[in-house]
Amino acid sequence: METPQIDVYIHAERDWVTDELAGACKDALPRVAAELQKLPQGPDHVLSSLPEVEISIVDDETIAAVHAEFLNDPAPTDVITFPYGEILVSCDTAERYAAAHGLRREEELFRYMVHGLVHLQGYRDHEPRDREAMFAVQEPLVAQFAPRGGAR
Repeated sequence: METPQIDVYIHAERDWVTDELAGACKDALPRVAAELQKLPQGPDHVLSSLPEVEISIVDDETIAAVHAEFLNDPAPTDVITFPYGEILVSCDTAERYAAAHGLRREEELFRYMVHGLVHLQGYRDHEPRDREAMFAVQEPLVAQFAPRGGAR
């Protein structure tokens, strides 16, 4: 089982969303994917079959437009995962959520990236029981692999 190549692209201009942060995430995410592939697969798993995963850091305006187009909901959201290996994460949502909950915005953004990978492993989060199982997988990976440093 080969771990996909993971690339992180910045498509939002925010002073805290830096090439250094994207690079640190890109370095950590293959280890996250490797750990995920050791775990049971959910019913919609595709991670092990993907040669590449592209993660794009976008703003709320961009993610809201994609959310409206593909999921018929015009509101911004934290992460959108496509089964062909594209993940969009909102740096604006991460910043807002982190500020409201006393978290580091860089870690919250990384959490969204991990969340997308967990979706690619087949986990779902629409029902409370599924969400609980997904977070039980996600949060230890965030705690273990999140890039350190950065401001709140």
